[in-house]
Amino acid sequence: MNQLCEKKKMRVIICVVAALIFFGFIFFGYFCPSRMCGLSTKRPTPTNGFKYRDNIGKETIAGSKPRVAAGFKHDSLHRVYDFDEEGGDVMVFLHMQKTGGTYLGKHLVRDLGVSVPCTKTPERKKYNCKNALDREWLFSRYSVGWRCGLHADWTELKDCVERFLDKREEHHKRRYYYITILREPVARYLSEWRHVRRGATWKYAELKCNGREATLDEVPFCYDGDDWEGVTLDEFLSCDSNLANNRQARMLANLTKVGCYNKTFLPQSEREQIILESAKENLKNMAFFGLLEYVQETQYLFENTFNLMFEEDFIQLSETHISNVLLTNTQRQRIIQENYLDVQLYKYAKDLFQQRLNYIKKLDLGRSLVKVSPAEIRETGAKDKNIESSQKQDTVRKTIQLLWSSEQATKMPLSLSNKIGLD
Repeated sequence: MNQLCEKKKMRVIICVVAALIFFGFIFFGYFCPSRMCGLSTKRPTPTNGFKYRDNIGKETIAGSKPRVAAGFKHDSLHRVYDFDEEGGDVMVFLHMQKTGGTYLGKHLVRDLGVSVPCTKTPERKKYNCKNALDREWLFSRYSVGWRCGLHADWTELKDCVERFLDKREEHHKRRYYYITILREPVARYLSEWRHVRRGATWKYAELKCNGREATLDEVPFCYDGDDWEGVTLDEFLSCDSNLANNRQARMLANLTKVGCYNKTFLPQSEREQIILESAKENLKNMAFFGLLEYVQETQYLFENTFNLMFEEDFIQLSETHISNVLLTNTQRQRIIQENYLDVQLYKYAKDLFQQRLNYIKKLDLGRSLVKVSPAEIRETGAKDKNIESSQKQDTVRKTIQLLWSSEQATKMPLSLSNKIGLD
């Protein structure tokens, strides 16, 4: 009898121990970090990872995708390309007036570290930006000129770029990377007003859409004579057909969706809503965009997006031509009202820009980039610009640390009134 009781007790103990072991495995499998409790010392192979070089020059695998902030999907934030100017890649620069496009455009042709850099031509303000096969890799004002029209917008470029390049060089497979830069709307509007006030115009802009140019009935001039020199701000604001109004939203939108410049095609409220949503969608789908108020962050994002380095650092200026403009509250409110679509677009752009910046920083965690001049790249034949500094000390011109803390990134100021960038 005693033996039977002992056997039953032993079975109970064995069952309890087995249960504890079983549930213990389940507990540790769910709640214990894999790097502490993993049964294998072999590093798991990540899925959908990518390679970069860490700060000692060794290739490292980036594992899981960073957590995406609410509001934007992973595909909207992940902009990492190995731009290959020799393999049919073409960068198309959508240059909107008074957004800092001249500043960015000059950096692209003067000091971007591609394998075959742009060279100055005898023609004024022109550069030859062709690869070894004599094919264009940059479509911009300073490389090919205004071939799709003066300050061609999204609608004009999409219709024109491919046809122009096919005429200039034999047809071949190309990958297009659209880029642009935006500016805080009030600052941009004031800059355009000051530019027009000095006597400048863009009256030769073609404004093509659906195969034809806008008519004077659709977009009448705001002035008589050759220009609008000496125009006051109030006069500038009072012209209903002023193309400065909501310029950024209009130039980024697909205007074929709203009947081009025919404002009777749709009710005004519906037309404006479609333009705004189209501009947001096109901006989101671009390979890259920057913000003039954050040119250093723009440079950082560009270099990490395309795996290309600029030889010179971008410089943020605190004063411009409009720094001494004194606005009344009524004038400021009128500018905001006339540029309501641009205000909404810029708010969207700034949010997306900051989230892409944070996303890139997470991918770039622990990484430092060594900047190399275009001449040094050609000399070494290095395709990868992220090189080991200990091996390239004699060729390195400067080094910048691109790791910022998430805390710094989230402190990007919401008000831009006291930090206006270049014209």
